[in-house]
Order: sequence, then C-alpha cells, then structure tokens
Amino acid sequence: MNISRANIKLKGYERYVAIALIFLVVGVGLGYYTATSLIHSPQPSSSEALPDEIKIGVLLPLSGDIGAIGERMLNGAKLAAKIVNDSGGIGGRPIKLIVEDTMGLPDKAIDAIKKLVEVEGVKVVIGPATSAEVLAVAKYVNDRHVVLISMSATASRISELGDDYVFRVIPSDTLQVALIADLIKAKGYKRVVTFVVANDYGIGLEEGLKKLIPDRIVGSIRYDPEKGDYRAELEQVKMWNPDAIFYALWVESGKMVFKQAMDLGLDNIAALGSEGLCDVAFFFDTKAAEYMARTGIMGGKPTSPKGTYGYQRFYEAYVDVFGEEPSLYCDYTFDATMLAILAIAHAGTYEGPKIKTALQVVSQYFIGATGCKALDKNGDVVTATYDIWKVVKARANEYKYVIVGSWSLATGLKLKGQ
Repeated sequence: MNISRANIKLKGYERYVAIALIFLVVGVGLGYYTATSLIHSPQPSSSEALPDEIKIGVLLPLSGDIGAIGERMLNGAKLAAKIVNDSGGIGGRPIKLIVEDTMGLPDKAIDAIKKLVEVEGVKVVIGPATSAEVLAVAKYVNDRHVVLISMSATASRISELGDDYVFRVIPSDTLQVALIADLIKAKGYKRVVTFVVANDYGIGLEEGLKKLIPDRIVGSIRYDPEKGDYRAELEQVKMWNPDAIFYALWVESGKMVFKQAMDLGLDNIAALGSEGLCDVAFFFDTKAAEYMARTGIMGGKPTSPKGTYGYQRFYEAYVDVFGEEPSLYCDYTFDATMLAILAIAHAGTYEGPKIKTALQVVSQYFIGATGCKALDKNGDVVTATYDIWKVVKARANEYKYVIVGSWSLATGLKLKGQ
C-alpha cells in the first residue's frame, strides 16, 4: 500500500507547519547547526542528492490481534507526512509512505521489511510496533544499513542490540517494570500473578517483575494469543489465590481473557496492566470493558504531555484530519515519522549511514508531541515519564481511562489523593 499526498482536508496547523519548515530548511540548507554551533556532524550534501520522491517505509499491524490499534497508529505517520508535503516536502521533494501490514507477527515483519528494502529501495522504516518484530528484523536492517525507528517496541532486550540501526522513540520496559513494581508496593499487594503474552514483550515484563519483587510473584502464566480459549490458564490463576493479577495482553486475545475471567468470577481480584491495555479498542467488547472497570485495573503508559505546545499542535491537526481524538501510540508514531523526515533532511542524501548519523544529531534537539526525543548510543530515549491510568465506568455501557497519577525515575510514584 502506497500513501503519499493523501487527499485529506487539513486546517489550523499553520504554526506547526512553520516549525516543521524551519527544521527542514535548517536541516537541508545550513547543516542543522544551532546558534551556539554545538553540532559537529559532517555537512550534508546538496538536496540534489535526494531522490525526486522520498520513500519512508511503515510497518504496522493493520490486521490480526492488535490490528485495531495499528490502524489508528498509522494515522500518526500519515499526519507527519502530510504536514511536510503540504509545506513543500524536503527541498521540494514529497514524502511517500509505503505501508506494509505485519499483523504483529515476526515472520510477517521479516517478509514486509524485505519487500520494502529489496523491492521499494527504502532506507528508512517506521516500526515495527512490537518488540518481537523489531528483534526479528534487527539483523536484516543492520546488515543493509537501513534505519529503523519503532514507535512502540518496549522490550528491554532491544537496548542490548547496542549501537546499530535500530532506534525507538518509546522508553524501555526496564522503566515500566519499575513503575509496576512501585504500584504493587503502593497498593499493598502481597500475592501477584502475572498473565502475559508469550513473546519478548510479555516475558520481559514478567521476568523484570520477578527480579524486582520476587517475594510477591506467586505464579506466572504465558499465554498463546492464537489459542482463543484461556479458561484452563485462568483456573490456574484462581488456584493461586492472588490479591492482584498483572496483565500484558494483545487486544483481541486480551478481550477474550477478560471475558472468561469475568465468567470465572475473577472480577473480585484487583488487576494491573501494561501500557498496551490503555486503548479504547478494549472497550469495543462491553463484557471485557466491564471486567476492567470492576477490577479497577490500573497501569502506566508513557506520558503524552498534553499541556505542551508540541502536543497541542499535534492534537489539533489530528482531530482536524481524522475527526477523532488520537489513541494509543498515534502521537509516538507521529514523532517517529517526523524524526525520520528531519534526519533525511539533515543528511541531505538518501543513504542509510548518513541518515543514521543525522538522526542521532537531530534527535538531541527535537521536542515532539510526546516530548524530548533525544536518543542515546543504543537508540533509546534518554528520558521518560509515565501517566498512571485507571479504567472507570462513566455510565451504562460507557467506559473511559482516567489519569490518576504519574511516575518517573526522578520522582517515583505519585498517585492523586495520596
């Protein structure tokens, strides 16, 4: 699927376009030097070195277990490309998004990345969304010097790849594990069962909690999202008699887990969740949503700094274009795409190694919709804060996420009213 200049009405984003244009002009024409000349990267070549159409690949799950989230995440990439294209592209060259559906599966991600690189000639890719996919394609992109920027892959193992072509604008689960551990302690839970998807993401969270609070984890379930029936696993949870359950689930299988947990009477046990559970897609099934509300499920998600200028410009443009509020990771996908565009502009050429170098430079000075995106030598963001969310029932068959606190390494856990 090719997406370039989508014919979508856009209004009210003039200030954001102006900012983007400043970045792009400085990046291509002046080598992205600051007033204090602190950036000492090589001067980019002329924009003549860029192709007539600048391709950026996008790998997202547009179908399958987490397709409901991926479809809306794609809007973030579309918006970034549109803002830049409607203001003249990079040196007059339009951005062309080339999108592939991975279904959230590692083997599909490998096939998709090969198509983008070997058929389309792509040198920069946004995604994939899941940690298992990123780890599956990492060697391939490194060997071919293709820059990869994930918007939502959080597994700690990704940091271990080191100085390579894999980047992410989302913080590592090393931080999320610390958050969940602090939340478990603050709530006084002594007997916790982990119920996680059996991949690098879920297992990484489970193992991280076992290291931080080993005396409080009394049982662990690793589930297969393709199985479809989880009564046996949930019966085992019931036998462990926990006072809280920590979930790291995918959407479609996760809704089934919640419905069956309700059937088995587990709605009287407190619940905690990973950041992937903070998406309205879970509310599409009323029974699953009711389970979340009854258990008072809480968790953390990387902060979307809604009071900032950058987030407000993103939010207004997103609503103007798509007629709805952005959901989970739309803003992170936007920032990943905008960073890729700025890196290409600064490099002044469509070559992976030069774009990689440029990305490491421009990230230090980029404050996007989700805040500061400075990247370290391992491709991780250097700072992060989290919102603490909770599911509540607003009225009959209407559910919502509310922010009940915050967490960061600097401040620790802060819950409202405590």
